[in-house]
Amino acid sequence: MSDLKLAIPLWGKMATRSFHTPLFRGSLEERGIMPLYFVGPHYFRNAELDPARYFELKADQYDKFFNSHRGLSELSNLRRFVVRTETTDLRLRETIEDTLFASRRLARVWIYAGMMDLLRRIPRLGELAAWSEAILYKTQEHDQDLKSHAVDCVLTPGFGSYGFQHEGLFAREAQALGLPVICGITNYDNVVNRGFRGFMPDKVAVWSKLMADETMALQGIPASRIEITGPVQYDRYFRPPPLNREEFLQSKGLDPAKKTIFYAGGVDLSRYFEICWLLMEHRTSAASNLVLRPYPHPKVLKAPEWQLLEEHLSRQSSFYLSNPLRFSSDTLEVGCLKNDVQGEADLDELACLFHYSDVMINHFSTVSLEAAICDLPTIHIGYDSYTYGRRYSISAAFQRRQTHNLRKLRLEAAKVAEDQDQLIQYLDFYLQDRTLDQAQRREYALVECGYLDGLSGERLAALIKSYLR
Repeated sequence: MSDLKLAIPLWGKMATRSFHTPLFRGSLEERGIMPLYFVGPHYFRNAELDPARYFELKADQYDKFFNSHRGLSELSNLRRFVVRTETTDLRLRETIEDTLFASRRLARVWIYAGMMDLLRRIPRLGELAAWSEAILYKTQEHDQDLKSHAVDCVLTPGFGSYGFQHEGLFAREAQALGLPVICGITNYDNVVNRGFRGFMPDKVAVWSKLMADETMALQGIPASRIEITGPVQYDRYFRPPPLNREEFLQSKGLDPAKKTIFYAGGVDLSRYFEICWLLMEHRTSAASNLVLRPYPHPKVLKAPEWQLLEEHLSRQSSFYLSNPLRFSSDTLEVGCLKNDVQGEADLDELACLFHYSDVMINHFSTVSLEAAICDLPTIHIGYDSYTYGRRYSISAAFQRRQTHNLRKLRLEAAKVAEDQDQLIQYLDFYLQDRTLDQAQRREYALVECGYLDGLSGERLAALIKSYLR
């Protein structure tokens, strides 16, 4: 039997891919630590889960509490923007734009914008906002759960900043009961893009020295509370793929004798049509396989435009559609929790795509870091060919201006196409020689990840165990 119990609020794809994998669970259990997962209500109520290990995360109650307290909402919003980076500046402008067209009172919008821009410049205001939230707005939704299951420690994905509100409230409740809270960062842009933390963690597991420095500078967390462990969710890329290249490509109806172009799309549906037209029918020969993996969210895959495109693509040769919603690993669907085989199958497919493709086209997203880890050349789309009716926040111009996308090593590790002609040119370069920029990819991946050895989960599990001795 396990001696220690670790509660993990599980919400979102990166948290699932980090803390719910067999690799990480095995690392915990080898050290006598039993993970207890608190999952979102939709998934909890519609899945056949082990009642000894899975519990409902009271997200609905948290949302109701959050929405009924305007002061909490304003303090949380302030924390989002008080960390001044290129990304948070862009997001503040986006928020002002949304408010401007949603409100009937123009003066109120400008007063809000001016006050927010002034307040975010006051030193240490993020700490004051987080302290005020913890004192004035207390929840106790999981007190009984944490007590009755004799939880020893909590592991959260992130430290309660924007996008991690549920996990932040969960962590505050645990700390109020005297339980230690360890944060494991689950994406490389969280520290710089998500605003100020919602609580002071007992320990923060970061990926690298770069992330540790940013955590100290932007989040006010002392070095004594920070441990470099590496990215847990990328451990799988250091295990052999389940199939070799020929077996994998044949299993997807692709020709192993051809080079493979992998397009990992974003949220702008028009780009899928553009890339397919450009690569399949207009500018390239039939000498390459094309794999298209859409953004893993129903807002893309449930759109009527997508249905039309998918029907058209199903009739094409040398083409494979890698649909992340089919296996559910990226969306925390029931299948990923109910049956590891489904979620693992999708992650295995993604690993094979990174290992066996010859070049990837992307929009400055996280998958480009994963590609660098697997030594897959990447071309970022740095231009906007069609902007009518499109929000600025989904444009290439917006993506390029985000803090983590301005890093010199990130840009040196890939090509940035400024127009369609240059995209085709870079494709030809990499298809002729995929070793181009190999050293830069390796350096970039190492600086972002800290470790490239597949043992990050082992280090995080060891940190948790050592902290609880």
